[in-house]
Amino acid sequence: MFPSISPQNSLFLNGLSQLQSTINNATEQLTSGYRINQPSDAPDQISPLLQLKANLSHNQAVSNNLTTVQASINGADQAVSTAIQLLNQSLSIGSQGASSSVSAATRTILAQQAQAIQQQMVALANTQVAGQYVFSGDQSNVASYALDLNQPATVPQNGVDRLITPTATGQIELADHSFIPVNQTAQNLFDHRNADDSLAPDNVFAALNALQIALTNNDTAGIAAAQGSLQTAYTYLNSQETFYGSTLNQITASVN
Repeated sequence: MFPSISPQNSLFLNGLSQLQSTINNATEQLTSGYRINQPSDAPDQISPLLQLKANLSHNQAVSNNLTTVQASINGADQAVSTAIQLLNQSLSIGSQGASSSVSAATRTILAQQAQAIQQQMVALANTQVAGQYVFSGDQSNVASYALDLNQPATVPQNGVDRLITPTATGQIELADHSFIPVNQTAQNLFDHRNADDSLAPDNVFAALNALQIALTNNDTAGIAAAQGSLQTAYTYLNSQETFYGSTLNQITASVN
C-alpha cells in the first residue's frame, strides 16, 4: 500500500507546484522580453492584443506611405517655387523689352532668354522624384508636356504639346485616418484651361509663349499685352503653391 498524503502535505505540494510555475513564467518573460508568450498566459487579453498588433501594423504602413509622399510633395513644391521665380524673371525681361529705347536687336536677345525660360518651365512641368512624374497625376510614369515653338494655327498657341490629359485622384491617409489629396497636374498648374479647353487667361505656358513671340517680332504692343498675361499667370501660380504648403504641414504633423 502507498502511504496516504496528509491534507497539509498536499496543500504544501500544490503551493510548491504553483510557485514553480510562477518561477517558470517569470523566467520565460525575462528571457523573451514579453509578459504574454502564449494565449494561456492571459486568455482574457488576447483579443485586445491582436487588435493592438493590427493597429500598429496599420500605423507603420501609414507612416511609411507618408514618408514616401513627403519626398514627392517636397519636390513638387520646390518645382512650383522655381516656376514662380522664372515668371518673375520673365516679367523683368518683358519690362526691358517694352521700353521705347530698346532696339530690335536687343529684343531678339531678350526673346532668346524668354525661350530659355520656356524650356525650363516645360522641364519643371515634367519634374521627377524617385522616377515618377509628380505633375502627371495618375499617369506618373509618363511626361506631361514637350516644348513646341512651331505649333500650327489650328491649336492653342501656348508653345507646348500636351502629351497626356491626366487626372489627379491620389490621396494619402493621415495619422487620424482622414485622407487628403496629394498631387496636382501640370495642366492645372502650368496649362490652365477653360471648360471648353481653350487657354485660360492665367495660362503660364501661353503667357511665356506670347512674350517670346512678341519679342521676336519686335512687337511692343504684343510685349505689353504679354506682360499683363504674365502678371495674371504669376498671381495664379502663387495661389496654387499654397496647396503644397498646406499638404506638407499636414503630412509632417502626421509623421511626427
